[in-house]
Amino acid sequence: MSKSDDRIVLWRNGIQLFNKYTNFTGPFKSAGFDKYIVEQPFLTNDGEDVSPDIISSGSDGWVIFDLTTSPNSKEHNFEKYRRADPRYLNQHGLKVHTIEPDIISGRLESVPDGPVCKVIIKDILRIEDSQYLRNINLANNLNLANGTDLSKLPQIPITLVPEMDSKSGEIRRGLVDIVMKLFDPSCEGMTPIQIVDEGLERLADVTNVTKKKSLMDKVKNEMNLLISNHLKDYLEYKDGKYIKTEKFKKHYATLESISTELKKWSEGSQTTLNRFQSGKNE
Repeated sequence: MSKSDDRIVLWRNGIQLFNKYTNFTGPFKSAGFDKYIVEQPFLTNDGEDVSPDIISSGSDGWVIFDLTTSPNSKEHNFEKYRRADPRYLNQHGLKVHTIEPDIISGRLESVPDGPVCKVIIKDILRIEDSQYLRNINLANNLNLANGTDLSKLPQIPITLVPEMDSKSGEIRRGLVDIVMKLFDPSCEGMTPIQIVDEGLERLADVTNVTKKKSLMDKVKNEMNLLISNHLKDYLEYKDGKYIKTEKFKKHYATLESISTELKKWSEGSQTTLNRFQSGKNE
């Protein structure tokens, strides 16, 4: 699994902890953290800018949940996060507190991150150092969820996250399924922001608009390269939308050719050709 694929797994599993299913309620949800925001700008008490991955607030306090695939310690970042000014919570409809936030490090593998609670969320949920949480209710719910097999839960269809870059090809891999949807007969095309929202899925409405705009610019660049270098006969940007060309006709051979080009473009990412062969748009 590539680092970019790791990032998607990390975010999908991290967001699972705020959800409720038939046989599982995420520990954040259980502890009353029903709403969260993504990479929204805060100032610290001494005037530094910080944009933590996830911020949530409940009746007993507020929490900053950092999701990272970096092999390096984030202790320095967490020290700044502790100084985040809680008054900014009000701007995002979150309950305001006067205490400092609890800091939780979300990772796929355990890395020393200083005196913070660590949540390991690769497959099996593992809670480490929950004693550092001042919110006892949250600590108890995290410990109760310890050992949960997250791979058994319904997969959240996030394919893009705000912090993605273009260099590693991760945006391209996140766009493959969305591009294939453009060739479904029922699809009348998508604007760049619709593509971004589709990839962000439930993160779309809670993500910082500046970060979202930056991601959209990256997506537009990747889509333009895809059209000019791989799919110019089948896909075009017209009237503000990415749409099928008039030349495109739904046929097995055509879809197979598109699938092959997408695979080249995305460096071997899996496609969804099979669902178009069956006529389904999932």
